[in-house]
Amino acid sequence: MIKGMFTTLKHIPKKKLTYQYPEDSRSVDERNDRYRGIHKLTVTEKDEIKCVACFLCATACPADCITIQAAPAPDGWQTKEGYQREKYPDVFEINMLRCIFCGYCIEACPEDAIRMTGLTLPQYFRERQKEGESLGSSRSDFIFDRDMLVANNDIPQEGLSVEAK
Repeated sequence: MIKGMFTTLKHIPKKKLTYQYPEDSRSVDERNDRYRGIHKLTVTEKDEIKCVACFLCATACPADCITIQAAPAPDGWQTKEGYQREKYPDVFEINMLRCIFCGYCIEACPEDAIRMTGLTLPQYFRERQKEGESLGSSRSDFIFDRDMLVANNDIPQEGLSVEAK
């Protein structure tokens, strides 16, 4: 017991490493490229969604927050190997209220179609809301559909991806 008290007293004068997040922005600036923020669906140079609706991300998700409904891919859509794509996600939704930001969906994706940005949900809502609008006040604001996830490609902060350094 004395040894435990000595260890506790030894750590009291040391500098604390805890940041008080909203007030102290250092924690936001010091995030690395492996940070797990909100998701985005990547697109090809032809503005085609890279996702091939293989359902691996939804299967890997422990929180069961990803919903995908596949549809036949339009003519001309090709995989990165050059083959005609069989399907694409007609519906792709992520329920951010259920998501635990574990990154399993990113690791499971064979096409690198889903990535994470460097933004937290509160930051995302602050940046995207218009004057007089209050994003995040209803449950439907937290369900990100395919178009919202594709629109997140304009977020410059990179987070977790298969190609992260």
